[in-house]
Amino acid sequence: MKQQLLDLHLPLHYEYGDWVRHAGVEAAHNRLALWLVHGGRLWLTSNAPAGKTHLLHALAKEHTHVGLVAPYQETTPALRQVQAWLDQLSDDAYWIIDIAAGPMPRTTAIALFHLLERAREMNRHVVIAWRKNIANLPPELASRLAALERIDMHPPENDHDLIAVLKSVAAVRQWTVGDSVLQLMLIHLPRHLPGIIEALEGLENSSLAERKRLTRTWASKQIKTMGSIYE
Repeated sequence: MKQQLLDLHLPLHYEYGDWVRHAGVEAAHNRLALWLVHGGRLWLTSNAPAGKTHLLHALAKEHTHVGLVAPYQETTPALRQVQAWLDQLSDDAYWIIDIAAGPMPRTTAIALFHLLERAREMNRHVVIAWRKNIANLPPELASRLAALERIDMHPPENDHDLIAVLKSVAAVRQWTVGDSVLQLMLIHLPRHLPGIIEALEGLENSSLAERKRLTRTWASKQIKTMGSIYE
């Protein structure tokens, strides 16, 4: 009998030591190091998952002068959102706004516009992380984002860095995955980071449901089945 998965969500565990520094994120890493000292107004973006959230949450955790809000599919009125964010940020000199990837709800977009205006009035330094283009945003927010210094981040390009990133993803989610399993995934699955992360989550859930350890032998059968789906 298969074990039923518990509706138990472990908190994401962002630590700077687990974040992977590679060529695709070097420019962002160096610019944020300057931002922590000299400030500025930055927009971190990417075309695929690239570690923005991990890096920014880890930085906010380590630096007491940095505040962070992470809006996700907000449905409350825009002005109420702004006030809630200001309640969290107003005592900090440096602000990080980590927006969930994908289309931004209009109420969140309007709230973000007003938050940027308040940051300017209060002389606060800002980093926005958001993985999407500005084509469908309200014009007032689109113009504000276009005025920020934009820094693009990229997923890793070689297997060594890709495995390191996957280990980091597992660490953030408090999963235990061996290097041999990750190497199997790179052999049998396309080297597309979002797809591999999704497959890794599937392996973790299956191992729990079937009460199987996530070993190379067990994972090999699961991964080969996943590989046939991509073909």
